[in-house]
Amino acid sequence: MKTSHNRANKQRKGNKIANKIFLLVLLLIFGFFGYKYINSRPAEYSQIIPKKYILKDFDELCNQIESSYMNLPQTKKYKDIDFLSLKPNFKSKIKLESGKKKDEMSTQEVFDLYNDILKKLYDSNVRIADKHTFNEILQQDNHNQILNNLSMKRYSNLTEEIPEKTFRAYSIDNYKDALYVKVSDFDSVNIQQDAQIFSSILKTNKKKNKIIIDLRDNDSDNLDYAINVIIKPLLKSDIKFEFNVANKTQPIISKNILDRNDISFKTTENVANIKINDNQKSIKYITNFKLAIKKSEDQKCDVYILQNKNTRNSADFVCQIANRTKFATTVGETTSGNGLNIVHTYKSLPNTGLIVEYPLGQGLNEDGTTNEEVGTIPAIKLDDNSEIVKLLLSRVN
Repeated sequence: MKTSHNRANKQRKGNKIANKIFLLVLLLIFGFFGYKYINSRPAEYSQIIPKKYILKDFDELCNQIESSYMNLPQTKKYKDIDFLSLKPNFKSKIKLESGKKKDEMSTQEVFDLYNDILKKLYDSNVRIADKHTFNEILQQDNHNQILNNLSMKRYSNLTEEIPEKTFRAYSIDNYKDALYVKVSDFDSVNIQQDAQIFSSILKTNKKKNKIIIDLRDNDSDNLDYAINVIIKPLLKSDIKFEFNVANKTQPIISKNILDRNDISFKTTENVANIKINDNQKSIKYITNFKLAIKKSEDQKCDVYILQNKNTRNSADFVCQIANRTKFATTVGETTSGNGLNIVHTYKSLPNTGLIVEYPLGQGLNEDGTTNEEVGTIPAIKLDDNSEIVKLLLSRVN
């Protein structure tokens, strides 16, 4: 009997220990997953951003660049920068800068810090969107796919800075039969006004039989300006034009800027019939863009466009259209490209609400080469120097 009683006591003690162990294990499991949940949960809005959220969103920013941004090979090849391998250095910089501010930073400070790091990509199209861009996103039909709740609050802390720029063109009339117009950039707060000014310059010089548009050193990113201010008044007839952009991931495209300029598009996973070079094997999608541009003036002159290695973005877009439609003859050096990549994509970061902006994919030249890498080759090759206009006129007269 005593033996049975001792066994029962031992069993009860064993059960108590087992129950305690079970409860301890449960507490550890709940504690572990509770900790993971709290740390994985997106941050709630605060004017000051803690270091841990700055670091988390930098990880997300790098993930976006790795998965969707297509120009990393060009950065490594031409700038000798392997951006993703420098991630530990960048995170150390974030820790250092936030440490100076008691491990927390203001919206503007994080905005500036991220953009300073992104400069290492040597691509001005990759950036943290400013408030002006945020306000433009709000007007897009797909803004709910881009913005999160934090974005709406976060961008109220940034000031909108729109440079008061006017039309940067001047004409030189010291060429016997040619009007020369320098267009340094496409930045403008009033495209309609600039279009009127540009049109007036052309109309007052109708006695000339050649027009030379100088887009050297122009790296502006403004498709509306390129089409409506520059291209339309230079056309002798309406033009149609199409091109392809290659993507690694399914693109989210806003129709606003495309609809304004009568541009249609179609994205397909079937890349079999697309001319693509071997260095683009990571391509999963092709977006085909088609546009029709109607002339706005009764243009009779022959048009020449000067370009150089610093011609980029929307200025390169003008050069591409000139080569493909022959509305103008391109002259000078090969551009830096990025003109066919007319649409940017945006992604809100989950913990700060800041928006990372980068090109949709890579534009493809007619021969299948990457526009970002190869650029746009001029129809007439001339060295970029102060005598280029005289050299051009001596050749075409």
